[in-house]
Amino acid sequence: MSKRQPLYCLVALLVIGAFFAGQVIAETEFADLESSLDDEELLFGDIPSVFSASKYEQKVTEAPARISIVTADEIQRYGHRTLVDILNTLPGFQSNNDRSYSVLGARGFGVPGDFNTRILILVDGHRINENIFDGAVVDRGFVVDIDLIDRMEVVRGPASSLYGSSAFFGVINVITKRGRDFQGTEISAAVGSQNSYQGRISYGERFDNGFELLLSASGYDSEGDDRLYYPEFDDPASNNGIAADADDANNRNLYAKLSYGDFTLSGLYEEYEKGVPTASYETLFNDSRTRTWEGHAYLDLKYQHLMGNGADVARLFYDDYWYDGDWAYDYADSGDPPDEVVYKEEADGNWWGAEAQMTQELFENHRLTLGTEYRNNLREKQYSYDIYDVSLDLDTDSYTWAAYLQDEFRVWDGLILNLGLRYDYFSTVGSTINPRAAVIWTPYEPTTLKLLYGTAFRAPNSYELHFHDGGISQKAPDGLDPETIETYELILEQRLNANLNLVASVYHNNIEDLLALTTDPADDLLAFENSGDATATGSELELQGQWESGWSGSVSYSYQQAENASGERLVNSPSNMAKLNLIAPLAGDDFSAGLELQYESGRKTLSGDETDGRVITNLTLFSRDWIQGLKVSASVYNLFDENYANPGFEEHEQDQIEQDGRTFRLKFDYAL
Repeated sequence: MSKRQPLYCLVALLVIGAFFAGQVIAETEFADLESSLDDEELLFGDIPSVFSASKYEQKVTEAPARISIVTADEIQRYGHRTLVDILNTLPGFQSNNDRSYSVLGARGFGVPGDFNTRILILVDGHRINENIFDGAVVDRGFVVDIDLIDRMEVVRGPASSLYGSSAFFGVINVITKRGRDFQGTEISAAVGSQNSYQGRISYGERFDNGFELLLSASGYDSEGDDRLYYPEFDDPASNNGIAADADDANNRNLYAKLSYGDFTLSGLYEEYEKGVPTASYETLFNDSRTRTWEGHAYLDLKYQHLMGNGADVARLFYDDYWYDGDWAYDYADSGDPPDEVVYKEEADGNWWGAEAQMTQELFENHRLTLGTEYRNNLREKQYSYDIYDVSLDLDTDSYTWAAYLQDEFRVWDGLILNLGLRYDYFSTVGSTINPRAAVIWTPYEPTTLKLLYGTAFRAPNSYELHFHDGGISQKAPDGLDPETIETYELILEQRLNANLNLVASVYHNNIEDLLALTTDPADDLLAFENSGDATATGSELELQGQWESGWSGSVSYSYQQAENASGERLVNSPSNMAKLNLIAPLAGDDFSAGLELQYESGRKTLSGDETDGRVITNLTLFSRDWIQGLKVSASVYNLFDENYANPGFEEHEQDQIEQDGRTFRLKFDYAL
């Protein structure tokens, strides 16, 4: 790509913004528009607030990032089942499901071997990325039941100046419901394709003395697709390429939250089991013994005291994470009798930490945030063995600490300068400093321009640094450095009229020392390495709308060109994505249809081939209170049974992995 193209994109964005603003101006003077917005009761008249961009509440238009907010009502009406379902509706996000896990990609990057390590996942501000793989499960194995989400804040771009490692492409903060959102007991049941069943019981209450309680338990079981065909294994000895009854999944969640005054105590326990039908890592094909288990539990005590001109926040937490993997192999040489062995992997991580933050308004035009964090990884155990030998027995510990500073300076009405800086020290790889700067200009009430710059980093995790399986398929690397990103972004947020809001952005990312799982041609073994540098240039355009009649939705287009240092297109990176989300009232607010259309161009595979483009259509009918307290939704996913595939990665024999066709779900929620 020409180095001048980012400049052309910036000019194009300004032209687009000027065009739409001109359309508004042609109909009414800015003063008249502002007056009408003050007088009317509008969605976009009350600008939504966001917490996660700066670690304090602020208007979306004043946040130093491109923000998306998803509400509980939208999750219900669109029939979303997982975090991946939600993120696939947003500009700039894509996913890849390899029949074991779903992996997120952002703005053109979906790196092979990633376990969702480059997007920081939070639940009520608590870090979910664990201390072994530094990842977070975002499909059925997410730590919180999707029904407990009150809203989700998605912050795009590097955020290490506030959050440290893994806030590489963005931060996703899942904000859970409170006891008052239930006011009693609620039960839920769902049934779906592939013999899938889900159930939940929740109790929530806010008592007269101010004490607030939420308790919830849920479970999910699915047999998965009972016949998956992979032509790479089409041989009579491998069941003619058919993986039968090897795609099952189940999940269990417990969640509790207690609040009183300035204190909130929350805790959860989650476990997830998944069959692996793809015979990854050279395992035996069509062998249901190959599967993974993992779990995550935590306790989190948070203190938050709000004052007229600031806030004090402190947090103390303890986490436990575990992972088990069974991998079926035949150790026999060619021509010898079978020697089938289940190779076992175990990982166990424990850590505790503390955070403290103070936000204070100074001199009327400065909002200063000071914070510090400490995390002690008490245990980072990895243990791998079979009946013959122990190939890995590693039990390490480490720690990190950080301090950060951010100043929001209101230069004058309509102009904000936001500056931030964070220092992180890792006992494993040393220290790093990451800045963020933003100029936010609102020349008129309906128009905001944001010019952003920031850097972020991701330290290599324990798995990347140390894992090997004794030379069966993967070896430990010689040494790894943190990967870094530098981002430039320009955003236009334009309120077009009472019901429509336009958001447009262009960005350029420079990534150095990108960590990826690759195959060493010298011995044909997998290993993590700093695979080089990469760049991504792209643009996003989104039109959002909501009307008092109940209609709402958005339409977006994303262009992204991600390349390595040689100018070659990156694997698993779609260049074009277009998305339509629409909620249509069918009988007032109590009966609606939720429609999603998701277009994506092809992705390059590891072989140099390309997947076909696809258009996925999802449809959900939602009703509530036809019977008092009852909510019912009926969803069809991939409505037109689109045949599509995602790229396989280094651990797969498959160059492309076929995805689900048409599936359905019927769901009931009843408040007792």
